[in-house]
Amino acid sequence: MCKCKFYEVDLVAKKEGDAMEAAYFGSMSESEREAMDAWAAMEATDKPDPFAKCGEYCKHQKSDRGFPGERVYHCIAPGNEHIIHVDFIESEII
Repeated sequence: MCKCKFYEVDLVAKKEGDAMEAAYFGSMSESEREAMDAWAAMEATDKPDPFAKCGEYCKHQKSDRGFPGERVYHCIAPGNEHIIHVDFIESEII
């Protein structure tokens, strides 16, 4: 359940994402799916999720390049503009 009062689902993006996910999982073997589930469970307990307040396919969540080696995720909802998370991509700056 989304915890953000500014959340609005982007139906087009959700439809595309659901179709891509179904095709991806459909192409995997049972053992590959089990391994992926185990990996996801391990990562879920590893560190807090910076996107926990956000809902999937939100119209207001965007991502852009920041400084070299950065991917910046931010909210653009009027009255709620803020940075959600910054990923550092070391391979881009080395």
